Amino acid sequence: MNAYLFLRYPKMKVYIETLGCQMNRLDSELLVTLLQNRSHEIITARKSADVILYNTCSIRQHAEDKIYSRLGMDAKRKADGKEIIVGVLGCMVQREGVDLARRYSAVDILCSPGQLHKLPDMIDQATAADGLVTSFDPSRTQKHSHETKEQIARDAEAMDVVDASRDPEVMCETSQGFVRIMRGCDNFCTYCIVPFVRGPERSRRPEAITAEVRKLVDSGRSEITLIGQTVNSYKHKNGEATTRFSELLAMLAPIEGLRRLRFVTSHPVDFTADILQVMRDFSNICPYIHVPAQSGSGKILKAMNRGYTLQQYDDLITAARETIPNVVIVSDFIVGFPGETEQDHEASKDLIRRSEFKNSFIFKYSPRPGTISAKKLDDDVPEEVKKRRNNELLTVQKEVALKHHQQYVGQTVEVLVTGLSKRSRKQAPSSGPDGTVQLMGRTTGDHIVIFDAPAALTGKYVNVEITDANDLNLFGELCKTR
Repeated sequence: MNAYLFLRYPKMKVYIETLGCQMNRLDSELLVTLLQNRSHEIITARKSADVILYNTCSIRQHAEDKIYSRLGMDAKRKADGKEIIVGVLGCMVQREGVDLARRYSAVDILCSPGQLHKLPDMIDQATAADGLVTSFDPSRTQKHSHETKEQIARDAEAMDVVDASRDPEVMCETSQGFVRIMRGCDNFCTYCIVPFVRGPERSRRPEAITAEVRKLVDSGRSEITLIGQTVNSYKHKNGEATTRFSELLAMLAPIEGLRRLRFVTSHPVDFTADILQVMRDFSNICPYIHVPAQSGSGKILKAMNRGYTLQQYDDLITAARETIPNVVIVSDFIVGFPGETEQDHEASKDLIRRSEFKNSFIFKYSPRPGTISAKKLDDDVPEEVKKRRNNELLTVQKEVALKHHQQYVGQTVEVLVTGLSKRSRKQAPSSGPDGTVQLMGRTTGDHIVIFDAPAALTGKYVNVEITDANDLNLFGELCKTR
């Protein structure tokens, strides 16, 4: 760090609150490294912080409401004389722009997702003088000059450097690690704000991804998850050569020490046969697919601009099960999309039943400002109907998930121990007479397994015999080693 800057801008206590997807969580992990490199201290107590950063999500209203509440409290603390710097980061910033700061006086920094590499300097600027400090991504709805396009490319490269240069020990409590392989989205589903706040698809160089995975594996992270808005649409072009997602998987899987390789989240349109084949051919690529359906109605899929028919989705599920017999499939659904009838709703129930999803993430539709559906479609499904349909879909999924989990009873599965179970975390963990506590871990199919064992096994791979199951979890007994 520059000595002059060190004298001018002392070490600060920084609190980071993260909402939303794994992309945001990874961004926050990268920010920790950037800020620690500037000698700032990352703390977990918001009230003790000199700098408060909110890494935001715009996918659902609930996440934004949380931030509005926090900013209201921060404004009151500032009015009471507390000297703090408040920064809002991420998707919410790109969607609302400076209007966010106009409505909430506590805000000192606004930073869009593609500008996070600039945040340490922005904190220095906010410390040096009063006034709002901003850095926004260029809007993809406008035409850009040659200079702007070059700046977009430089920002993308800078973010890739941040990814690659992060400290692999930061926030490393288990053997799991996450690697971003692409940014942005080009699908433009009518309900989704992501293409507007995360920008166009940009795939990282395969060499950079491979180097980062090796770095994390060398640091002890034996399970790596590749992430992207639509991770399976990864495609990197270098002259006439093109690296597709299946080829990237085949490059990464042989890395020595990489015990498990995962990826999320996939789009049905880009889930081609070659991806299934490479998953089959490498035993350390987890047989787990998160492939959102969003609806079981062809009419609603078309209104959502999902780009596939119901038959094509069914064909994908069939192909996955035929190619990878032990594959575990998870989906997403939106209930109450504009124009959804009871018949459309029943079609979603049927899709869950015949696809036999391990789990489905189910959400009520809410129009997001700036999306196509918010502009052009009437939100015509009453809230009480949305709630009922949401609960009915959850009930169907619960029945399907219970049947799915029960098939593992009596089997022995390999589990990566991630730590204390939720029950143990809620109460002071007390060891049993043999020194055991209730732990949890995950299988290659991402099943949560609850069992009693010594806490020292956290981060280790163990075999567990499954003795019981419910719709969410598997329960078992630790297999004794010889």
